[in-house]
Amino acid sequence: MRTKQFKIIVLIISSLFLVTLATAADKSAQIDPTLELINVLGCKGCHTIGAEGGSLAADLTQIGSRMSAQQIKAQLIVEPADRTGGFMPSYRPLLEEDLDRISEYLYSLP
Repeated sequence: MRTKQFKIIVLIISSLFLVTLATAADKSAQIDPTLELINVLGCKGCHTIGAEGGSLAADLTQIGSRMSAQQIKAQLIVEPADRTGGFMPSYRPLLEEDLDRISEYLYSLP
């Protein structure tokens, strides 16, 4: 009797583990590579994007309604000494392709 109960418990735990793995794999497959880059750069430490992020700097959720992609890109590469009223680092060292991806992504946010 105990062996049967043990097998059922092991089966239930194994099923839950597999469902958790499948869900995690599905979520990681859905992450936009540009959003992943934004996460790696730490932008959400200060900025809000959607429902996530900090409140130390501007909310970037609807920045595309206020700035063009070119203006966003220009802000990304401004040196801190040339920035007025802020402390955002310059992302000038990034690849041009990455700067374009980030600025187009932010511009496209609803």
